[in-house]
Amino acid sequence: MVKVFDNIEVLKNIFIFSGFSLEELESMQQAAGEENFKKGQTIFLEGDSPLWIHLLKKGRIKLFKESAGGKETILRIVGAGESFGELVIFDGRPYSYSAKSMEAATILKIPRIRFLEMVRRNPSMSFEIVLELSRQLRDAQDTVQALAVERVERRIVNLLLKLSERIGQNEKGKMKIPVILTRQDIADMVGSTVETTIRIISRLSKAGYLETKGKTIFILDPKGLKSAPDEFF
Repeated sequence: MVKVFDNIEVLKNIFIFSGFSLEELESMQQAAGEENFKKGQTIFLEGDSPLWIHLLKKGRIKLFKESAGGKETILRIVGAGESFGELVIFDGRPYSYSAKSMEAATILKIPRIRFLEMVRRNPSMSFEIVLELSRQLRDAQDTVQALAVERVERRIVNLLLKLSERIGQNEKGKMKIPVILTRQDIADMVGSTVETTIRIISRLSKAGYLETKGKTIFILDPKGLKSAPDEFF
C-alpha cells in the first residue's frame, strides 16, 4: 500500500466527510493509504476482521455473500465516490459478506482506529454516518421485501432503475448503466435463474424499454419502465 497524492477532493465528495473542514480532511488524508485492485480481485472476505474503512476512488465493487455451494448473492454494487464496509467498523465484528472488484479499482483505506477517533471528535460526522447507514438499511429492507413478495420481473425492473438512479450516465437520452453486469450477476442480485433473467431482459428490449450492447444495458424509457404493468410480463 502506498501513501498518495492529494485526495482532499475525493474525501470531500464522499457523503460522510462532506461536512469536514479543510484541516480535518487533510488529517484524514494523512491517515489514508491508497491501494489498486485488478478486476476480479478480492478486497476482503466474509469472516475477515474490519481493520479499515474503505472509500472507493475509482471503479466498481460488488458486495456479496457466497453459499456453501459457491453460489453468489450480490448485496450491493458500490460506485466511485461511495464508502463501504461501515456497518462493522463500529462493533468490530467480522464482515458478514465479501467484497470483490468488478473492474480495475482504486480504494482509499483509513485505519479503523483512526476513523473512530475522528468520529468521536466530530458529532456532525456521526449524524452523516447515521444517515448513510439508514439509507443502506432501507435498501436492504426493500431487497428483502422484494424477494418475499414481488414477481421476478418487477425485481429485475426495480434493480435496473435503482442502478440507473445511482450510477447511470446519460448518453444521448439513453441511461447507460456503466458497469458490466452479466446475466448471472443480475440473476444473483434478484434471486432468480440466468434463464429467467435472459428471457425477461429480452422481452423488455423487444418492448423498447431497454437496449443491450454486449453486457452493457441502456434504459431507453425510465418512466415507462417504472410504470410498466405487471400484465406486460
